[in-house]
Amino acid sequence: MLFAGRSRSKFGRLNSPVKSGRGVYVSKRDMAVGHQPHIVLYGLFGFGNTGNDATLKVTLDALRKLRPNARFTVVAQQPGPVEAAHHVTSVAIRSERTKKSFLPRPLARIMREAERWAEARTVLRSADCLLVPGTGILDDFCSTVMQHPYQMWKWCSAARQVGASVKFVSIGAGPVERAWSRRLFRWSARAADHRSYRDEESRQFVRDELGLDVGRDVVTPDLVFGLDVAVPALREGPVRTVGIGVMDYHTWRGAKDAQDDIYPTYMAKLADFCTELLERGLSLHLLVGETGDQPAVADLRMRLLERSPQTAGAVTVASIQTLQDLCVEIGKTDMVVATRYHNIVSAMICGRPAISIGYAAKNRAVMNEFGLKEYCQNIWDFDLATLRCQFETLATDHHAKAKGMQEVSARLKARVRDHLSAVMASLSPR
Repeated sequence: MLFAGRSRSKFGRLNSPVKSGRGVYVSKRDMAVGHQPHIVLYGLFGFGNTGNDATLKVTLDALRKLRPNARFTVVAQQPGPVEAAHHVTSVAIRSERTKKSFLPRPLARIMREAERWAEARTVLRSADCLLVPGTGILDDFCSTVMQHPYQMWKWCSAARQVGASVKFVSIGAGPVERAWSRRLFRWSARAADHRSYRDEESRQFVRDELGLDVGRDVVTPDLVFGLDVAVPALREGPVRTVGIGVMDYHTWRGAKDAQDDIYPTYMAKLADFCTELLERGLSLHLLVGETGDQPAVADLRMRLLERSPQTAGAVTVASIQTLQDLCVEIGKTDMVVATRYHNIVSAMICGRPAISIGYAAKNRAVMNEFGLKEYCQNIWDFDLATLRCQFETLATDHHAKAKGMQEVSARLKARVRDHLSAVMASLSPR
């Protein structure tokens, strides 16, 4: 096995030897008394995905309260925005070369990757834990094998090599299309001494598709439910403003203009539906969950203006940089129809009944948690007539649904905080 030959402590970390100042090798457990914890967090942060960035915020805020003496390092896709937003040291998942190499290109690439492994071990050498918080970290959406699955395996392997524990906390898993991505995800997840999932579907994926024993793994809420937001009250009366969460979705692998590109069909149906709402006198508030969705918003708005120019004033575009911004904008609506997962999660947090036009099992899972499973369709084959019926049914009962949703959201928030507290309690002996 990849990590054979090292023993685990009862606290879930490897008792690999660490050299003390006197030249004596002691275990990390023995060094824990009086030790300042160093926690390294890994994730696809900083590139404009509001859900991923909110996951990091919730985790950092909780850990700083639970371990006020700890120091943190974030391994991120884009370190700059992470450092600016959270005032924390951040390093790149895959650092770029700063010096020109005079070696032949294949050899230079091998040497540079060896350097990256060494850099990862250097970051982790003083760490007690590599913590992977939330997000769909075990899927290959819009990612090649080397872009995400390999990078995560590298960091998890490096953590084990230097004796740091690995914890996957409330993560999402699946689907994974590429065989090598599946292998690398299996090896990464197998390196963890703690695994918890944001839904049962993710747990089953790790069991059935990655082939790991999940008997000790648990299902907990998505960490974003722990976010502190001022939830706006739902206004009285019938539905007047509908939030439309638009996603620039083409294929699972992200290929545009491919034979299986669903975007043209998806956008045409969505434009038809939105035009009907406008002609009924309703207002539309266009929402995004990632900066990369802006082209789709512009596309939908242009289609609506061409079809129904007299209703231009009834179509507004929300300005969104963070998930808190998204929640504020959702608070201006009465209902939401959305595709991106964290648009749906934000609607649940805000107590806004929603219809999901989803692209993965995670959408349906969170909708089911809030009693809205009958208001789900898939982006590849959603039916416009069904969408109309779903909208009419939900609109007539949206106040009653909203009340129940707020109760569920409050319960999930408490569970998130309890779970993060339990994870930190297991980090080191007291």
